[in-house]
Amino acid sequence: MKTGNQYRESLKDGRATYIDGQRVEDPSSHPLFKTTVDNVAESYDNYFSTEADASHPLYMVPQTAADLDRRHEVLTDSGMIAHITSTVLLAMVSAAPQLGELNPEYRKRMFDYIDYCRKNDLRCAETITDAKGDRKLRPGAQDDPDFYVHVVDRNEKGIFVTGAKLHITGASVVHELVVLPTKAMRPGEEQYAVAFAVPVNTPGVTVVNVTYAPRSEEQRHYPISGPHNMAEGFVVFDNVFVPYERVFLDGETSHAAVLAHSLGLWERAGVMHAAEGADRMVGLAALLAEANGIANQTHIRDRLSTMALYATMVRAGGEASIANATTNADGSISPSPLFVSATKYYMAELNAQVTDILHDIAGTMTVDCPTIADLENEVVGPLLEEALGTPDGSMSAAQRMRLFHYLRDLTADAYGGWSAVTRSLAGGGQYAQRLVTLKHYDLENAKQLARESVGIADGATTAAAHVGLGN
Repeated sequence: MKTGNQYRESLKDGRATYIDGQRVEDPSSHPLFKTTVDNVAESYDNYFSTEADASHPLYMVPQTAADLDRRHEVLTDSGMIAHITSTVLLAMVSAAPQLGELNPEYRKRMFDYIDYCRKNDLRCAETITDAKGDRKLRPGAQDDPDFYVHVVDRNEKGIFVTGAKLHITGASVVHELVVLPTKAMRPGEEQYAVAFAVPVNTPGVTVVNVTYAPRSEEQRHYPISGPHNMAEGFVVFDNVFVPYERVFLDGETSHAAVLAHSLGLWERAGVMHAAEGADRMVGLAALLAEANGIANQTHIRDRLSTMALYATMVRAGGEASIANATTNADGSISPSPLFVSATKYYMAELNAQVTDILHDIAGTMTVDCPTIADLENEVVGPLLEEALGTPDGSMSAAQRMRLFHYLRDLTADAYGGWSAVTRSLAGGGQYAQRLVTLKHYDLENAKQLARESVGIADGATTAAAHVGLGN
């Protein structure tokens, strides 16, 4: 296992990573990467052990519902990079039986690779979304074939790949890029049906980053994105060599979607434990109402009830995702694709409404509340203390300001914008959630129930008497 400092040193490996037009030689010391690297390093130190064959619990393969809960606890404690690593490796675990039926060597390579990452305490990025070019066209019909990552050459030792992948969270602060097909492929698109893994510092790999990390020395004004932020990478592969032992799919178009769907499931699986976050939003709305002296107004109580309904249904969907989990041929458990996708859709669909309620309760102080540094100023501080405290004294000016700062950072600043987009699009957009939900919904059972009620089912002579709200 690595210590935090060993992780920091491991990033100084000559990787070609850029931000704001400048190459970053050491992510651990760059101001826009340092916070992320420090958080990952802390998760290394928290679980460090010198015992033989010890490994970070993020590598645990869940086999029971209790394991899913334990995974959530570990990833909550370990941060986003641990979550991403677990997600992409579990996608491989879930897909391994089907890939093994196609080619037993693929299954072996996957588990050998996962074990390699575990033994070397590595962190990985899920690398799936292609540049796509003209989205109306299939991969092979693009004017530029490099809009999708594809095989351009091969020899007796491996393949060479070229193309671009977008929105790769944490690409510059992990060790490995696990590349999966972005969607189903068709016959004739064999060169695009490719899955593999390469170290970030592999020759020909370039990462160009953007980030919502605050660009201010005063971090207290950014209570969420200040202590926890992440860079997103645009990853370009330019004739990158991949040895065959790291290739998990090589031209079999029939199975490209298996890997894409497995990753989508685990990417969306956060809904299993999203209830706490939804409850926190309700609590934030209630505190803001109290801070503004409007908690007992009828229309505010009505808006709080809307949020309470939202949080309750998120909890129900998460619990259903676990209660209806499935087990694959290797014995690993996965949350229900039906309930995961339906809950993900529900959360994203209502996110704007929930955010609007928060903004309506908070008012424009969401975006124009002074900073804590202003409160500490000897000239303006006393003025703010008097103007911003609650009339009944239940909240000081500093406490009230922190509420507004939290809301602004959460919903109305750089992180808020990033979150609003990714909440809807991460793990597939809303249309994808609808398709997956319908795919796993028991439509035939629903039709049979309708037939029986109408009286057109086999053996039915009259309309069933079980139609009504209670049935």
